[in-house]
Amino acid sequence: MSLPPATPWCPEEWRAALVAVLPPACPVEEAAGDERSADIRLPDGWQLLLASRRGRLHAHRGAHREDAAAWRAEAHGWCVAVADGAGSAAHSRLGSFTAAECAAHAVAAALAMPEVALEDALARGAHAAQQALAWLAERAPCDPRALRTTLLVAAGRGSARAVMQVGDGAIICGTPADGFRQPVAGHGGEYAGEVSHFLPDPGALEALLASVTALPPSADEVLLLATDGVEDPWYPLARTAPGLLASLAGASPPAGTVPTGLTLPAAVADNGGVLTAADPAAALVAWLGFERRGENDDRTLALVRPPGSRAWLASAAR
Repeated sequence: MSLPPATPWCPEEWRAALVAVLPPACPVEEAAGDERSADIRLPDGWQLLLASRRGRLHAHRGAHREDAAAWRAEAHGWCVAVADGAGSAAHSRLGSFTAAECAAHAVAAALAMPEVALEDALARGAHAAQQALAWLAERAPCDPRALRTTLLVAAGRGSARAVMQVGDGAIICGTPADGFRQPVAGHGGEYAGEVSHFLPDPGALEALLASVTALPPSADEVLLLATDGVEDPWYPLARTAPGLLASLAGASPPAGTVPTGLTLPAAVADNGGVLTAADPAAALVAWLGFERRGENDDRTLALVRPPGSRAWLASAAR
């Protein structure tokens, strides 16, 4: 059964408002589609792989993808940002897109200045996202609450890495040998869909700045950023990360690391996994089509992984 396409993502008056606040040469049209993905080679052989896919419920209704992803990768450092617009906010798809793009742009610009510490670069990204949302609300005009969004950001310069988060979703780091951990606590509530902080609400910027966390230097840790469309069906992600990574590698997940009732797309599994695919970005989009009853949200996943793929893929399945 074919699903109806989303209606035009942004009328002309909104486009004009966006152009006034987004970074130069920001790919506005790329955010309009059902999906967005990238496979980026970072310095020292590391890989940044990400994908954002419209959920089945939004597709069925002909609604927009409210998740967003943005990235920058230069010789002096890299940054990736993912965001999930609040479903109750009328223009959250524009809020998530604006927050992710402006945060990634500001962090990357700061990383180009050696005198700016990595944590301070993330703080600049937090302020940029908040200011851009305020400016967009003023120029639209609209109630700032109509732009509500989460924001998860990771950045690296050399061997240094740092992360920050406001809202739900999850950031996970670790190795199969040493285990996985969640270095930053999100702002989800006791129940699914309950979130205590959204940008640009009062207090959200302070929560985002307070979350800035430097990670210990590591030559082999993997880093995952996931919106709640991935986190919820794989919850708790720190425990199921070995299963998720093994499935991306086309390997058999360790026992107990794939949630009950979750079915991965056969086409991805049959072709040896995402990470060894000829087009890993497209394969990750397909992988995000996994099924679990009751889970229909937009899904966005970013993976930063080290070189030495053969050894890393083998260890991921142990």
